[in-house]
Amino acid sequence: MTITTRHIARAIATCALLTSFSAHADEETGWRKIVDIGCHHVGGTCFVTLDGAAFGASLGCPGAPTNQFRFDDGDTVTGRRTYSTLLAAAMSGKSVSIHLTGCSTQGVPTLAWFHVQP
Repeated sequence: MTITTRHIARAIATCALLTSFSAHADEETGWRKIVDIGCHHVGGTCFVTLDGAAFGASLGCPGAPTNQFRFDDGDTVTGRRTYSTLLAAAMSGKSVSIHLTGCSTQGVPTLAWFHVQP
């Protein structure tokens, strides 16, 4: 097999892609209680503050580590569903486990998905 420029370019692209994925790892908060929840009136950004130790250090967000995560789509169907589910968890005293990935437009960890303790 002859190594061509195309093979080298693919190898470099693959290495660059793998490096970009490993630069910042996603984080899990573990089971925690919600101590504050709300949304901005303009812009659709919602925020949730959890009890326990700060999180988000591995995400590289300027506002991390923190006890708060956000999601920027609170004014969409998905965002409203997320907010109402997390609000119900907070009001009923249920614990949540949050999977964080990346940074919100405000520079704090952002929600990827979550679980509510049954």
